[in-house]
Amino acid sequence: MPATLRTGTALYASALLLDRLLGLLLLPLLTRALSSADYGAWTQTAVAAGILMPVVLLATPTAVVRSFSGAVGASMRLRFFGRLGGVALALFLTCAVVALLWREPFAGVVYGEAGRGALVPALLALLAADATVDFATAWLRATARMGWIAAVLALRSGLRFGVVLWLVGDGGVALADWLGDYAAVQCALALAVLAGTWLLLRRGDRAAAASGARSAPELRELLAFCLPLVALALFTAFSASFDRFLLVQLLGLDAVAVYAAAVSLSGIPALFYTVLGFTLFPVLARHWSEGRRDEAARLTTQALQVFAFLGLPVALALALAGPVLLPLLSTAEYRAEPAVFALLGLAVAAFGLYQIVLYALLLDGRSRQVLALAMAAAALNALLNLVLAPRWGLVGAAAAAAASNAAMVPWAARLAARAMPWSFPWLRLAGVAWRAAVAALPLAWATGPWHAAEPVSWAWVIGALGLGSGLYFALDWRHSDSAARMLLPK
Repeated sequence: MPATLRTGTALYASALLLDRLLGLLLLPLLTRALSSADYGAWTQTAVAAGILMPVVLLATPTAVVRSFSGAVGASMRLRFFGRLGGVALALFLTCAVVALLWREPFAGVVYGEAGRGALVPALLALLAADATVDFATAWLRATARMGWIAAVLALRSGLRFGVVLWLVGDGGVALADWLGDYAAVQCALALAVLAGTWLLLRRGDRAAAASGARSAPELRELLAFCLPLVALALFTAFSASFDRFLLVQLLGLDAVAVYAAAVSLSGIPALFYTVLGFTLFPVLARHWSEGRRDEAARLTTQALQVFAFLGLPVALALALAGPVLLPLLSTAEYRAEPAVFALLGLAVAAFGLYQIVLYALLLDGRSRQVLALAMAAAALNALLNLVLAPRWGLVGAAAAAAASNAAMVPWAARLAARAMPWSFPWLRLAGVAWRAAVAALPLAWATGPWHAAEPVSWAWVIGALGLGSGLYFALDWRHSDSAARMLLPK
């Protein structure tokens, strides 16, 4: 991997690792301090804000990275910083007015209970904070300021954990009593990040000064690029969240709390594709603008291999240990079947592969084809959820997520092969999957059903993880296309 990409990835990965670690620590804190219904409402608040984000931001972060990376002058960036920010503010105010006017129906959809309408203002404040930070960090990505992004993410994560710990304390406090204060702190941080980003953009970009700035794009052109991406983001969010909204209507907030906790634990491998994608996309955008599609194809293959190398063994480990680990991290009420963890792990792995391939399609201007893919996946997800979730509950919802995400990978790979000289590395990834499966055998023995009559020995589990990790690295190292060697600096 190129040195700049490796350094940026390492910086962002360190901050995101801290973010996921603190987020994982929130799981035992909140599940023990809140009732299961309140914890379910907490997770639904985050899900609903995430769905509304593309509507508020109009997919402008992707357009910012695509159009303002590389040699772009400071004045041009500041001008579009204001214009695109104004568009986002107008859209947020529209969403807020609609949600507040129809507060009870909105709460009924999100929480399954119209009586949760008191949470809607806090939900909107969290939406504003998240959208502001995402908008600001898009400009930091475009100027390759990965150190600043890592600092923002680390500060945001630490503040989130600290504020929740301060507000919740030893428990016994209802979610509605403290969520508004938590959202206010997040908004204050978001405004500080936005102001800091504006000051950094005023300084200009070293690359622009050295190479000469490009001509300014038209606002109409940017919005035309963004509109299909809004639909894409909405369908992607729908596919990822429809199961929660269906389960809350079928089984209530208590069941959603268990499912959300399982999703949170099984989603740890998402760390890897999030980091890779965050740093890969700006680099691919530069190669694409310079006509070096062969280099973009090589980096895409490397990113897929690295994600599989890091993500698959973690997904397998969580699928095996998750049913035992989740009640230990939370409470005895939070129990999900092993099939839930296995299927959610497959869903995360498949979505990671799709997400990495997606960048080439966006850079090639294939937004409509990507939108058709997302619509088909969302339709499949909804159909499977409607058929499986009422019958099998959490297992059915997890199966729908796994099937719809897996279906997107070959379709996206076929489209990407038309955009650049590239083919999906099926054989390489199959080799990685085989090595991960072999390395998981010690953990499978340590957590197998034959131990059901006695408590799982965590000494055996840790020993099995150590043995499996050593076996995995040894199997990878002996191959000429070793992902471990690829990650090491040359």
